[in-house]
Amino acid sequence: MTPVINVSSMMDDKTLYMTAEEASRALGVSVATLYAYVSRKQIRSERVPGSKARRYWKADVDRLRGRDISTADGTFETPVPAETSITLITEDCLYFRGRSAIELAATSTLESLAALIWEADEKEIFGGPAPHMPPTLAALQTPLRDCSLSERCFASFPLIERADPRSYDLSGAGYRRTAADVLRWFAALVGRSTPSSQPVHHFLAKALRAPKGFDEIIRTLLVLSADHEFDPITYAVRASANVGITPYQAVLAGLIAGQGRRFQAERYGSCSRFLQEILNGKNGGDAVVARLRSAQPLAGFASPRSRPDPRTAPMMEVIGQVLGRDRDFIRLVHAQQAALEVGSPMDFILTTLFVGHKLGITGEEYAITSVGRIVGWIAHAMEQQLHGELVRPRARYVGRLP
Repeated sequence: MTPVINVSSMMDDKTLYMTAEEASRALGVSVATLYAYVSRKQIRSERVPGSKARRYWKADVDRLRGRDISTADGTFETPVPAETSITLITEDCLYFRGRSAIELAATSTLESLAALIWEADEKEIFGGPAPHMPPTLAALQTPLRDCSLSERCFASFPLIERADPRSYDLSGAGYRRTAADVLRWFAALVGRSTPSSQPVHHFLAKALRAPKGFDEIIRTLLVLSADHEFDPITYAVRASANVGITPYQAVLAGLIAGQGRRFQAERYGSCSRFLQEILNGKNGGDAVVARLRSAQPLAGFASPRSRPDPRTAPMMEVIGQVLGRDRDFIRLVHAQQAALEVGSPMDFILTTLFVGHKLGITGEEYAITSVGRIVGWIAHAMEQQLHGELVRPRARYVGRLP
């Protein structure tokens, strides 16, 4: 499957393309061999506007660099990396189906973004009434009251799915229809309410009793967090979708992967703890300086001189527009400025945790982001389900020989 990439707005970005000479030199092959790679669809190319010359997609060249060419015809022994037409990540931006995520975040709702990513008609999949609660789930509301979001989903989704036989329709139309119900159900579990046909950001703001104007912060966060290509959790979802799973099961696969210690402790937990250090001090910059003095990592900030996550700036901007002179926000800004002095830009995850903190979701600050994430999880599950072949990877055995 060949990814569909909208390059109309990136025609002059030299970081995305290479000339034939640059590509062949990077690969250590002749230009003739480069042309052979293109003919075998291992490297994509396009004609340079107004010229007979062609330019070559740098990501494909980078992907092939370092791989061992071990056959006579130049084909590669290693498996072809998984392909997607959903999300493109460049050094400066993030694109959903070829459209800038930053531009989409300025106006789009999560529903309109889901329709774009799922390649569906928004009115068709979100125009109907909200799903009803099955009696079997209603009986569990009291026992689930003290459970975490993930635990509520693990207990609820199988019952919801079972009550609606259409959930097992894995055709394109069926998958998209069920996906809309999954999104509304997941938002309801976050808000500890029943599903609603309201736009998700309005529903969450009301269910969580958010401060005035906070629905705009939630809307922006949901759109920006929808997908981040093949991050480890999304990759786990795709691996599960390889064998054919429903949208409910796709979300459960993502939630299970998200419970892993490498995410909970090393990523979410460490960032959450540092955020509390920032917010508990008089000046957020002091927490940064204290960590630098003790040679502790700045969790939630990129390594020195790394390129900033393009989603962080628009997220901070909308938070500032709504919260204004909020003391916690000022502390976060001071921390951001202090870290920048040593070349460490703030990561997007810290802004997402801050939003959860301001909504009072103690211990589950990442829940709002998860609502956006499931749009991407379902998109990847659908892409793997509808367009990907059943993959049977082979391992390279490195153990004791028989």
